[in-house]
Amino acid sequence: MPDKTKNPFNPSFGKLPPIYIDRSEQIGELVDEFHNPDSPYQTTLIYGQRGSGKTAFMVAVCDELRKDKNFIVVDIPSHDDILRTYVQCIYDQATKDVKKALDTIDSLSVSVLGVQVGYNKKDTEPNYLIVLQNMLKKLAEKNITVLAAIDEIELSTELKNFVSIYKILLQQNLPVRLMMAGLPQNVTAFQNSKGMTFLLRAARITLQPLNVPNIKFNYKKAFDKTGRKYEEDALTFMAKSTAGYAYAFQLIGYLAWKSKDEVVTLKTVKSLIDEYKTLLYRNAYGAICDALSEKDIAFIVAMAGQSTETVKMSAISEATGEPASYLSKYRLRLIDAQVIGQSKYGYVKFTLPFFKNYVQEFVVDEF
Repeated sequence: MPDKTKNPFNPSFGKLPPIYIDRSEQIGELVDEFHNPDSPYQTTLIYGQRGSGKTAFMVAVCDELRKDKNFIVVDIPSHDDILRTYVQCIYDQATKDVKKALDTIDSLSVSVLGVQVGYNKKDTEPNYLIVLQNMLKKLAEKNITVLAAIDEIELSTELKNFVSIYKILLQQNLPVRLMMAGLPQNVTAFQNSKGMTFLLRAARITLQPLNVPNIKFNYKKAFDKTGRKYEEDALTFMAKSTAGYAYAFQLIGYLAWKSKDEVVTLKTVKSLIDEYKTLLYRNAYGAICDALSEKDIAFIVAMAGQSTETVKMSAISEATGEPASYLSKYRLRLIDAQVIGQSKYGYVKFTLPFFKNYVQEFVVDEF
């Protein structure tokens, strides 16, 4: 029997799985852009639906930059005391030589409790802007750049305060970079909030679906590496069943690997589809639909009611009773949210595997 303790697939959210289909070209390009002080990618937003691979992409970029002694990479949670965490992490990751330079900053002190930001007489709270200006000037002298990486952003006062200070530091040509990732609706809400509209000019990286042949190649590589036996058509079926969805790649790979069959066959994989769909529905699609507006839901319900996989906009217009010009707004919203895609002019299709089935089974009756 195969060893179940070494499953190379991990469908958990928020982690870099053991097997990651890297987006090496995209990662390499972004790493290069972060090195360029005049790049429009100094501030970058990673944009993608739940399970699209945002966290894995960010981790891969950060790992590459951590290899460079001229970069300090700071992972910051998108809540709590973000500015204090930023200062603390910069100091903690600095080399001894750099820390000596930072220790000369008057308003910065270090104790067993961590870095303390001093107060000026007129301040009612720590003046992080002044401290960060002084810290970053010291880092600039040593040719060191700081990248802040923030995952799963949501609209909050703490994050807005941090980004406001970051904006000033960037305008002063101090060595800062910012990479943030979030769900489409959260990124849009943050960009359009008061004082944050400058982020509309930030570079945006939208994570597109993975290449299906590359998915099969990675399944084959994982199975071959460990001696797990399989039939070729089983891997083909698995890859096609993901529709390029990063979470689905991990999920069906995980299920196939832990099956009790000595050889993973097409029959093996087909027997797992019901469990695969259930987990997709529970772990991803429910949350995706919860974030959609009533009009968005009306649009996808009308799509799911059609007999073809690619659907004419005119058919959606007829089903909803709304003119195509009115529906175009929601078409764009759903494309932006990576729920649907445009297959050809005037046609749309669902981009997530079995999402149409989910809408038919669980959304139509409630709508």
